[in-house]
Amino acid sequence: MRIEILATGTGLSLQDRGRNGWGRFGVPPSGALDRHAMANANRLLGNRPTAPVLEVRLQGTRLRVLEPGWLAVSGADFCPQLPAWTARRFEAGALLEFSAKGPGLLSYLAVPGGFSADRWFGSVSIDSRNGLGCALFKGQQLASVRKAPLIEVTGIARRLTRADQRRDYAAQPIFELLKGPQFESFSAKARQQLVSGQWTVTANSDRTGYRLDGAPLEPPGQIASEPVLPGSFQVPGNGLPIITMNDGPTVGGYPKIAVLQDSDRDRLAQCAPGAQVSFRWV
Repeated sequence: MRIEILATGTGLSLQDRGRNGWGRFGVPPSGALDRHAMANANRLLGNRPTAPVLEVRLQGTRLRVLEPGWLAVSGADFCPQLPAWTARRFEAGALLEFSAKGPGLLSYLAVPGGFSADRWFGSVSIDSRNGLGCALFKGQQLASVRKAPLIEVTGIARRLTRADQRRDYAAQPIFELLKGPQFESFSAKARQQLVSGQWTVTANSDRTGYRLDGAPLEPPGQIASEPVLPGSFQVPGNGLPIITMNDGPTVGGYPKIAVLQDSDRDRLAQCAPGAQVSFRWV
């Protein structure tokens, strides 16, 4: 099947599992920020969990179905025509508008077999900051790898993700932290402040890093540049942590007080600007 992009909205990109293993060459992993939602959108159509999907950020994206077929959406519930955690068949000419407001930041749209696209370092993921992948544009047409889902859909009106796999993005989670490489260099006060304070995700957060606003931590000073993992809490001179995300730098000279539990990174990715977040040490 094929779909046409009528509007890219706040943010629209192709993503898959990313380009892991290239960090030593300065290439960030990229890939879907919310791997859980991506996997569930693919599962609804019988795809492999990491098949290429569209990552939709907030509102404004508009798509037209050019050839009939099945579509699935997981993650934030922004599309009235296809509620989150649902898959169903659409006829040619149907419009999908990601216009609804609700909790969360990212929706994931899957097609049978995943989207067909060129691969850069083994991945279709778009990393516009580093010039990898092809940015999407109005009028562009995207095709699926397969015409039909890899599962039996005859006589089925729609498919739903199991209730225990759907996530409530309105709930305020407490994220678990591991000690960062420079944990011991921070004062006991700063370590406690990180987990006792209330933090807000700022508007200048993106796929490179989520920036937090709150009572500043006292940093121990810069360090020699060293590898940086996704989920690292870098603390620059202003004392406000930056959580490295999928398109973030692979090396840096800011001290790292903590590293987010890998299992929590998907949920953090759904925290839109203005969201309140809290932490605790593992």
